[in-house]
Amino acid sequence: MSKVRILVGTRKGAFVLTSDGKRQNWNVSGPHFAGWEMYHLKGSPVNPNRIYASQTSGWFGQIIQRSDDGGKTWIQPGTPPGEKDAKQPGPPKGESNKFVYDTSAETGKPLTTHIWYDGTQHPWEFKRVWHIEPSLTDADTVYAE
Repeated sequence: MSKVRILVGTRKGAFVLTSDGKRQNWNVSGPHFAGWEMYHLKGSPVNPNRIYASQTSGWFGQIIQRSDDGGKTWIQPGTPPGEKDAKQPGPPKGESNKFVYDTSAETGKPLTTHIWYDGTQHPWEFKRVWHIEPSLTDADTVYAE
């Protein structure tokens, strides 16, 4: 019989609900990221155990998380090998969620910028990721908007 999984994002965290095809009995996992507002959760069509989560907090800002085991454990994409299983004290590190720019080989400055209210050029920043869309063909590629 087939299985059903529902990914639920709330203002208080994320939940993973699973059931068999009859949908009479449900297992609920969570809350994951208790107290964090969730914008989007999405599973990979290539790897069913991979789940991406876009979350935010007024204190720590925007963070992207990834689970490779159906939601049991989570890491930030880009976490260096060896740190994956290490429990880090304190808030999540946003290092892996930096927005990366194409830069000029000559100047090292970003190739794309936008004009601020005062007329100066500033690089784009990402403040909210409203939607995550894993690639249909590559488990290691995800699109965000």
